[in-house]
Amino acid sequence: MLQALENVDIPELNRLLLPGGVEVDYLDTGCRNLVRVDLMCRAGALFQPRPLVAMLTNLLLKEGCRGMSSAEIAEKFDSFGAFLYCSSGMEYTYVNLCTTRKFYRQTLTLLRDIWQSPTFPEHDLKVVLEQRYQQMIIDRRKVKVMSSLKMNELLFGPSHPYGRALEEADFEHFDRGLLADFHARYYGPGRTRLVLTGDVDQEVLDITGQVFGLHGVGTASVQDDTQDYPLAQPSASHRCFLPKADSLQASVRFSLPTVGQEHPDFMGLKVLNALLGGYFGSRLMATVREEKGYTYGIFSTHTVYRKDSYIDIETQTALEYVPALIEAVFQEMDKLKKEPAGAEEMQLLRNYLSGEYARMMDGPFALSDLYIAAESVGMDMTGYRRQLEVMNRISAEELQDLARRYFHEDDFYLVVAGGTQSPF
Repeated sequence: MLQALENVDIPELNRLLLPGGVEVDYLDTGCRNLVRVDLMCRAGALFQPRPLVAMLTNLLLKEGCRGMSSAEIAEKFDSFGAFLYCSSGMEYTYVNLCTTRKFYRQTLTLLRDIWQSPTFPEHDLKVVLEQRYQQMIIDRRKVKVMSSLKMNELLFGPSHPYGRALEEADFEHFDRGLLADFHARYYGPGRTRLVLTGDVDQEVLDITGQVFGLHGVGTASVQDDTQDYPLAQPSASHRCFLPKADSLQASVRFSLPTVGQEHPDFMGLKVLNALLGGYFGSRLMATVREEKGYTYGIFSTHTVYRKDSYIDIETQTALEYVPALIEAVFQEMDKLKKEPAGAEEMQLLRNYLSGEYARMMDGPFALSDLYIAAESVGMDMTGYRRQLEVMNRISAEELQDLARRYFHEDDFYLVVAGGTQSPF
């Protein structure tokens, strides 16, 4: 029989500060001859002067620098057998590099150059803008995207960075100067850190210091301030129907604002969310999918931000099932309030959570993903240890008490997109 994990040693990353101001977090995780470098720059969408700027700045880093074109940059990384990937979020932008030890200096120097001296070619900017515009047009026709965007607006407000949806006008009047100005303000040592995992020894650290540790390697006119966050302005209305006459299915989304990471109920709510709809054996999957057949899949996630968290339930269903599905979801919450889960169900839940916990730490580069996920929401690595402790000790009665205190139908935001008849 599977046993829940009692204790897992999550190693702390070592830390050093390079002379130029870049922070390096590192650990040798036993992957010989390979090094993963994650460059995190606190230059996400929260800080952009207008929509798209942060994402475009990040994507175009590799499209030209120091006299090299995008093709030449790509060819160099390919010739060294390295992989480069750029992505962006609300707080951070990321450049992920996987490289061999043999060519670590060369590839790290290339990474530094695109971080420090991008040229943001106008042609590449126009191409990426057109691609993103066409993708937005396609996505806005999908009921799943419609419901998601509307839910964000209800939770945060239409002008909040988390709640504002892209508009066609956002793609107009763009030039490279917007990206260059944003880069000058927010890309620099004081807002940048490197996470090194894999085959990391003193030689790798020495090379890192030589490449990224020089004084004057990048500047940023805006200092980092982790307390600078806009306040959410949630809607007073908790129900919204978005008609779409040609849709065959409706997207149904539920969202419940809960508590921040420092609250004593935070970790317990993560377990309660899993019991409700967080895995294939959950209450919602067993009832709404398997027993009633309203949907092919329904899942609940515990979405965490730096200061807030939300329980989010998402599914799609045939138009005629929408009212019954909504009723069934709230009925499952009522059952959790009325009667504690049985011993067998609790054991199944703990086994699942233990498996997910182990999976998150499986592989030589997994620690990077854990660290980055924690850092992106302002959590340290001890948060994972607390999560494991709560997962193992919380009782069915404690979960029942949490359900009674938090699962109130009127507190949920609910969005339905698709069809012509409102279920409200």
